[in-house]
Amino acid sequence: MKQKLFNPILLLFMLLAQLNQASPAVYQKDYQVVYSKPDGQEVYLNAFYPVINGNNINTKPVPAIIDIHGGWFIGGEPARDIPPFLAEKGIAVFSISYRLGANGGFPQNIRDCRNAVRFIKKHAAKYGIDTTRIGVMGGSAGGYLSLMVAQVPENFDDGGPTPELVGYTANVHSCFSYIAPTDMLRFWYQGPDDIQKDENGTLFYRPVNDAYPNDSRPRFRLLFHGLTPETAAGTALYKKLSPLHYIRKNICPILLCDGDIDPIVPGLHGKILYEKLKANGNDVSYWLTELGGHQFPAGQEFEEYLMHFLNRTLLQKKTPRNK
Repeated sequence: MKQKLFNPILLLFMLLAQLNQASPAVYQKDYQVVYSKPDGQEVYLNAFYPVINGNNINTKPVPAIIDIHGGWFIGGEPARDIPPFLAEKGIAVFSISYRLGANGGFPQNIRDCRNAVRFIKKHAAKYGIDTTRIGVMGGSAGGYLSLMVAQVPENFDDGGPTPELVGYTANVHSCFSYIAPTDMLRFWYQGPDDIQKDENGTLFYRPVNDAYPNDSRPRFRLLFHGLTPETAAGTALYKKLSPLHYIRKNICPILLCDGDIDPIVPGLHGKILYEKLKANGNDVSYWLTELGGHQFPAGQEFEEYLMHFLNRTLLQKKTPRNK
């Protein structure tokens, strides 16, 4: 019987391979990376991307998700760390800021989010990103912005790329959106009236009242730059800036989630969008959190449902519809 020679180099490679499979990815964390300067205002992102010994994994590019925070389009900030369920999969995460309140509004905040996509594509080699597997996710306001990024065409009239990002597209390949308004016209009318009279009978617009969970009208007067659905031009704009307006074929896969008793975005906005996208032949999934409020989706088997969506839309390498 011929004796096999011991090969220490081969053994070392086998041990390293096993270690790499068993250990979660180590992440580099870069904070406040400016990705665009629209109208002289800096917007930034926090980047979390897998590395080996401090070096990017450029030999095997990884999928990425752009995380968009909520906060009524007026508040909120990017995450300071990567969600564990994404870190476990070795997905790079870019949590972004966008212009808020009077400094932002519609469509400026949409433009910022789409320019974040362009920035990541431009710097894909630096971060070790596979540009054919970029997704977007968010809840509430972030869920709305995620849907607009996923659904609008490349020539959407939001101001376009800033000069340094010209030549890079803003389309993505997957979208996970939860508790998001999908019909801004309906969302306006779901909110309570904000017109009041003072003691002299003079009409005025009251400020936001936190006693009303879905107090959309004072906020929308600001975010839509004074336009309301009370005019024909306002109605047209609210429709144009609604995910429900962009129903077409060949939209990237989308996972929509509602809370059954959401007090802030009531009426199952996600379900209505889901049904319309599905009727047009799109790859769209839906989850309802029973007795759920304005929250991250919950319920038995949701984690498995989400992981299945991420596995088939981002983690499995395949030829994308769009690049």
